[in-house]
Amino acid sequence: MSLKKITSLTMLLTMFTMTFTGIILFITPPGRVANWANWELFGISKELYGQIHSSFMVLFIIATILHIYYNWKPFINYMKNEAREFILFTKDMIVASILFLVFLFGTIYQISPFSNFLNFGDEIKSSWEKEYGTSPYSHAELSSLKSFTKKLNYDLEVSKTILTSNNITFEEEQSLSQIAKLNGISPKFIYDLLRKNFEKSEEKTVPLSGLGKKSIKEVAQTLGLSTQEFIGKLKTLDIAANEDDKFKEVVESKDLSPSDVLDKLGYKKAD
Repeated sequence: MSLKKITSLTMLLTMFTMTFTGIILFITPPGRVANWANWELFGISKELYGQIHSSFMVLFIIATILHIYYNWKPFINYMKNEAREFILFTKDMIVASILFLVFLFGTIYQISPFSNFLNFGDEIKSSWEKEYGTSPYSHAELSSLKSFTKKLNYDLEVSKTILTSNNITFEEEQSLSQIAKLNGISPKFIYDLLRKNFEKSEEKTVPLSGLGKKSIKEVAQTLGLSTQEFIGKLKTLDIAANEDDKFKEVVESKDLSPSDVLDKLGYKKAD
């Protein structure tokens, strides 16, 4: 084996990797969107792409230093004139320096076409925001479920019922990110689920009078639910029921009224 060859091949592979991750990071959504929507590409998150890019940057630096070491003589020869005299600013070095400075100051001072290229990247990033939306407030995904529902004026107990009825495992002190990761979903999914349910309960009120006399099956139909779905919602309140049971009798066994139960489930009485 040749360490010199290994160094050159490592530089090549590292360059390809950093080029790929650099392109991905150029087009990824902003962090606030990526974290909120659990954005991934090829199963890799934006944060992990950044970590890969940083790790390979270190490897590239090490390989570059070794490459310069193994090729020191040819490198020095690049800065010699035809008389084999060492000159720092040869024609080749001047051209390379000009290219370096053009890219550096073109980017710093946003000169076209560098500004056009960077604006193109910003447009791509903005398009993700239109597709996935943003959190209702800054870093909402870091808020606990208890804090999140409080800030949005969502009833905590109703929120817990909604999540439980959708088979989402959680603790109210866990952050939305932790709950999302535990259940293989995104913080955005949790928010959308709660938002849609609360909007639905606000928009669709139900006639509560007379429901106590109805069977569980009939109450479910009134609420626009399947019988099993309604029974499942009752189970989240520790209420066991069968479809032919009378709603009032079932809930009174738990010292609750029909209106109490419906209120806990997020339904409001029609005016």
